[in-house]
Amino acid sequence: MINSKIKVEKREAQEMSPLPENIYQVELLDVTDEERPTYDTRNKPDEEKEYETILNFQFVLLAGKDKDGSSLRGRSVWANFIPTYLYISKKNGKNKLYQITEALLGRELTPEDEAKMDGEFINSLIGKQIRVGTKNKTNDNGTFTNIDVYYSADTELEKLSDEERKKATPTKEKEEHTGTPVDEIVDEGINPEDIPFD
Repeated sequence: MINSKIKVEKREAQEMSPLPENIYQVELLDVTDEERPTYDTRNKPDEEKEYETILNFQFVLLAGKDKDGSSLRGRSVWANFIPTYLYISKKNGKNKLYQITEALLGRELTPEDEAKMDGEFINSLIGKQIRVGTKNKTNDNGTFTNIDVYYSADTELEKLSDEERKKATPTKEKEEHTGTPVDEIVDEGINPEDIPFD
């Protein structure tokens, strides 16, 4: 039973303009995981779907200016739908999980890092800073800002305050953020079963 004094308000959806394409220093605010149908089975009936765990990284900008000169500090950009496995393809090189973790660590992953890559290891990266390059993509649903490349941070900028972290933390109203929509995900062309583990 809900509190009878609660008042339900109607609010207009807030649209965020895409970030200007640039390289931004960001802080990793959070990483969440969820179960989603695999790319190959997402359009099949529910009983035929296979599921995998995917990761969503939320980064918050620490500096930068919008086209109108206003500060972009506190704006979020996401790296969505990162598979929870590491691989290197001949065509695309290291996958995004490799790229993100190596940028956050400021070095290449060692075999020891790869062996202990689990939730605790990934959570230990929260609060670290990197630089990300953004690209904007326009489709019928609008223009979305996506992270195109990850770099280690040369210097550390002022960390997010508790208030800035709280403001950037997603709520139900904020879940419709800029980023790649689910129907725009491009499969990297790698089937986990085809990855050689020697």
